[in-house]
Parts: sequence; structure tokens; C-alpha cells
Amino acid sequence: MDCVTVSDVEIEDFGAERPLLYGECEALPFRCHWEGAVAMPQEGGVAYVGASSEGLSFYTRLIDSDPMSTAIQDNEPLFQLGDVAEFFIKPGVDRPEYWEIHLSPNDLMMDLLFPRRGAIGDGVATWEEIVAADSGARKRVQVLSDGWAAQLVVPWAAFDAQSAPDKGEVWQFAVCRYNYNGGLESPELSSVAPLTEAGFHRHEEYLDLVF
Repeated sequence: MDCVTVSDVEIEDFGAERPLLYGECEALPFRCHWEGAVAMPQEGGVAYVGASSEGLSFYTRLIDSDPMSTAIQDNEPLFQLGDVAEFFIKPGVDRPEYWEIHLSPNDLMMDLLFPRRGAIGDGVATWEEIVAADSGARKRVQVLSDGWAAQLVVPWAAFDAQSAPDKGEVWQFAVCRYNYNGGLESPELSSVAPLTEAGFHRHEEYLDLVF
């Protein structure tokens, strides 16, 4: 998909399904692709991505009858502690590293930089090293009457760049979700990327983002 240029201004209609700021961006619905081509979660949502002068800019609007998190500080394992929107960003197939950034409805963030997939299991890096990364991202989260919304802007410096990639450059990304209702036992998983298994690190199956 083509990466649309968006402004750095604040979203005036935050909480809308499609804010005006992302009006030219493609709407990406959350699906359960590993269960079938048209399989949808019980509680859906939509995500958008664009490039601003500041960085890569995401917005997601999630339907949720019970927005919840038991986390109390940043960089806890948010995906084990309640609802999260997860943003995976890989700056091109030739670079092994990728960011995984989580936002929770109670306005917390988990910031992870993997030097490559499987780095912890292979002994390349420890969890403490990966979670010590600081993307410099800014966020905005709001709980709504029927769910929650989140915006994430990851600065270009997080990718060792001074500005947006050159025209024609291709990155990969996915926006994924853990949705807990009524407790922490059985989260519903969904993603905007066409993943063939319910594993969010399958970056070969992420969406291409063409600048």
C-alpha cells in the first residue's frame, strides 16, 4: 500500500472512526486471517498509517465492550495484562531489526526493539536489553463509550533516519491487537496484516508500505 503524507497537527476529531487527519489513508480493518480470508473478530477495529515530517504516524479505533489493563507503568508486559494495540515496524526486508510498540487503554506504552526475530531465544539479546530501547515515540490514547482509540507517532530517528524514506522505498508493518473481555484468560487476537498463523512476529506476512 502507498504511504500517504499526513500533517503533524493534533487530531481535532480524536475518537472518530476516520479522523480528518487520516482521511486520505487506506482504512485497514482488523481480521483473524489465520481463521479464513474473511474471518472477523467479535469486536473489530480499523487502523491507518501515514508519514509526517515527524515520523511514521498510526491511528487505530477499536470497538471494545470492556477496555481494561491491570498494568501500572510503562514497559510492563502489557499484552499479558490487558488490552493492547501493537505496532510492528520493519524498515525494509534487508534490515533484520524491527520495533514492536504496545499501547494500552490506560495510556501506557511498551517499547521494544528486536535486533532480529528470535533474538531472545537465540541468546543474541536479553529481554532487559530489548525493553530498554527508546523509540522516542509519542502517543495519545482515549477511552470512548464503545471502545478506545490510540495514536502513535514514531520519529524517523528511531530508524536511524533524519526524514521520511526516499520515494519508492518499501517498509513492512502490522498493527495487531489483544482484546481481553471479562478477564485475562482468553484474549481475542486480530491483525490488519494477512497473517497465516496467530503469531505477530511473522514479518514476511506484514503489509508492505511504499513511500
